[in-house]
Amino acid sequence: MVPLDVPEAGLTGVAFVLPTPVNPAARGGHRVYLKRMLLAQSIEGLLPEWAFFARCVVDSTELRPTASREALYDDGLLADTREAIADQLRGWLVRLASTDPRRLAEFLSIHHLGVKALALHDDEMLRLVEQWVPLETNLGHLTLAEFRERHGVLRYAAGDDEFRQLASVAAAQDLGVINGGIVYNADLVERLATVDSEVRAERLEPADVAARFSAVDAEAELRLRPFLAVAQRRLDRLGCEVVVRGFDPATVPALYLVSRAAAFNEQFTASRDAADDLWGGVLDALSRTVPTDRPQLVLNHRNALVRRVTAIADPDLAGLAVESLYGQALMLGGHPIRPADAALLTSSFMGLLDRAVPGEDK
Repeated sequence: MVPLDVPEAGLTGVAFVLPTPVNPAARGGHRVYLKRMLLAQSIEGLLPEWAFFARCVVDSTELRPTASREALYDDGLLADTREAIADQLRGWLVRLASTDPRRLAEFLSIHHLGVKALALHDDEMLRLVEQWVPLETNLGHLTLAEFRERHGVLRYAAGDDEFRQLASVAAAQDLGVINGGIVYNADLVERLATVDSEVRAERLEPADVAARFSAVDAEAELRLRPFLAVAQRRLDRLGCEVVVRGFDPATVPALYLVSRAAAFNEQFTASRDAADDLWGGVLDALSRTVPTDRPQLVLNHRNALVRRVTAIADPDLAGLAVESLYGQALMLGGHPIRPADAALLTSSFMGLLDRAVPGEDK
């Protein structure tokens, strides 16, 4: 319970912090008395939107009711009262951080969304979030302060899908990544870097992960050239580059990595193909300014299956195997499956099955 006192509005009362999670979009009502007379049981607009975790019982001598006496008149006094109550709730949270950390942690485990929403425009709450609110990372749940201490740079994946695609591989390379796909996380990281010059924030790029991979030795690279030539011919029509690197975990045979530039290039190409003649001409004229980066299929040389695939002497069989690894990398990474990709998945599967179970004529 948080005592409330706003002399300007002649308001006294209590804000009750709810003991269970609340949907931030749910409109919570408050019991309001005017000069000791009950106005209504569920008045809205008394608290700021971020304070959805509290319900109030208050009495005021100065706030005005609407003509229907079903709500408070939304004037300057109500706005000032709302801000004063917000300051008192904010002060309560700050005091908890210094006087009762255990209770603050309990509160944040239930109502962290409200505090994170407030931290987007309040520096004091931003510091509280930095020190106390654990965020999902690929190395477990850590506060931003703990993450900075371990890794220096606040590196985050912009979306949940991107985080899931690269989390385990990045962790194996000792590369910490924050899941920025969870509501407010990416905004909080960027805002912290804006208000504190000592904080560095970077959006994760697939190149950050790939830079930690090991190149194969010169002898192996020379031996792989015929295989890579075959593999590249098979995936050229899909706009994908094939490379071989060594990385952990060794159980992952292949990764499909798409940089932001390559993703934009794919979207641009799809839009140009779908456009009519007029817009197609406009997009063709703009195509010279579009980045030409291509997605990469990175085959893991530490994976036993990949090593066996690269040793296949039959070019047709090696091509089918690469196409299958490409399809698996797409699906495991949660990437969109284009019609051309779906066709390749089918043809490579049927081709491998045909090789494994030859007919009587073979």
